[in-house]
Amino acid sequence: MPSVTSGAYGRFAASVMIVFGAFLLPASSASQDVVEAPPAPIETAAESDMVFLAGERVVASQGTTDDLFAAGNMVDARGASADHLFLAGSDVTVSDAQVSDIIAMGGEVRLNAASVSDDVIIAGGNIIADRGFDVGGTALIAGGRVRFEAPVGQDLRIGAEDIFVNSAIAGTARLSGETIVLGPDARVEGDLLYRSDNLTIDPAAVIEGSRTALPPAEGYTAEEFGAGMGSFFLYFGLSMIVSYFVIVALLVVAVPGLMRSTSVMLRSTTLRALGIGVLYALIVPVLGIVLLWTIVGIPLAALLFVASLALTPFAVAVAAHFIGMAARGLITRDYDAPESTVARILWPLGGVLVLFIVALIPFVGMLAMLLAMLFGLGAFVRQAALALAKTAEPMPAQAPITA
Repeated sequence: MPSVTSGAYGRFAASVMIVFGAFLLPASSASQDVVEAPPAPIETAAESDMVFLAGERVVASQGTTDDLFAAGNMVDARGASADHLFLAGSDVTVSDAQVSDIIAMGGEVRLNAASVSDDVIIAGGNIIADRGFDVGGTALIAGGRVRFEAPVGQDLRIGAEDIFVNSAIAGTARLSGETIVLGPDARVEGDLLYRSDNLTIDPAAVIEGSRTALPPAEGYTAEEFGAGMGSFFLYFGLSMIVSYFVIVALLVVAVPGLMRSTSVMLRSTTLRALGIGVLYALIVPVLGIVLLWTIVGIPLAALLFVASLALTPFAVAVAAHFIGMAARGLITRDYDAPESTVARILWPLGGVLVLFIVALIPFVGMLAMLLAMLFGLGAFVRQAALALAKTAEPMPAQAPITA
C-alpha cells in the first residue's frame, strides 16, 4: 500500500525551518501580534503563489493552489485551502481545511475538521484528531498522547506514549506505545501491528486482518556500542591508510622530482616549510571570507575552499613521503634518491604507516597529524609554485645562423 513519500518528509523539515524563522521575527508593534490572511476576492480564483504567514497569533484562511506555510505561538488554520499545508507552533488548530497534504508540529495539535486528499504527518505533545478530519491517504503521527478518531483512507502509523484509536482505517494500523486502546468505533480493514505490553481492544472494535505483536525495540548495550564504534574506526583507519598508500604511490610515480624536492626542503629548511604551511592555512580562510563578502567573489571563494580541502591529503602524503625517505637514510645511510621504482614507493608507504600509528595516540596523534599537514602543505605549495614558475619561463631565443 502507498506510504508517506520521501517528499513529504522533506516538506516536514521545511516546516521546522519555518517555525525557527517565526521566533526570529520582530514583535515590536501590536499589528504583529495577530496575523490573519484576508480571504481571496470572490471575483478572482485562489492565489497561485506560495503563502507565508508568521507572528504571535496566526489565523490562516488563505486560499492558494500552491503551498501555505504558517508558524507562530498560536496557529489556527481556519477555512484554508492549499496544495500542502505546513503548520508549526505551540498550539496548532485545523478547522474546515481543504488540502492535499498536512504537515504540522506543535505542543498541542487539534485537528477538528478537514478534507485531506493525500497524507498527513503530525508531531506534537498532545494530538487530537476528531471525526470531521478526513484523511484520504496515510496518516503518520508521533507524539506524547494521541487521540485519533479521524477516518483514514490508507495506513495509520502512530508512535506515542498513550494511544487511543476510534475510527475506520482502510489499510494497516501500526501502533507503538506504552498504552494502546482501540475504541468501539475502531475498524481496521488491514492488519493490526502493535508494540505494547498494554493493549486494550473494545469488544465492538473490528479488525479484519491479522493481529501481530511486534518485538520490543532493540537497544544497544554499552559493550555493543563500543564494539560498533571500534569496528567503525578500524575500517575507517584502514580505508584512510589504503587511500594514502594510493596517493603517495601516484605522486611518486607521476611527479618524482616534485616529491624529492619537497623532501629536500623539509630536511634542509624545516621551519620555512612550517611557516609557509601556517601562513597558507591562515590566509586562505580570511581570503575566502573576504571574497564571500564581496558577493561577486562567491564562486572564487568556493573554488578556493574546495582547492584547499583537496590539498590536505597531498600535504599529508608529502609529510609521509619525507618520513619514509628520512627513515631510509637513517637505516641505510644513503640519502640519495633510490634508483628502483619499488624502493621509491615502499619507503614512503612505510612513512604512511608510521604516521598513522602515531595518529592513534590520544592528543599526541592529533597534534602529529596537524603538524604533518602544515609541514607537508608548506613544502608542497612552495615546490609546486617553483615548478610552475619554471614551466612558465619563456624559452631563450636562439641566435640567428649566418652563412
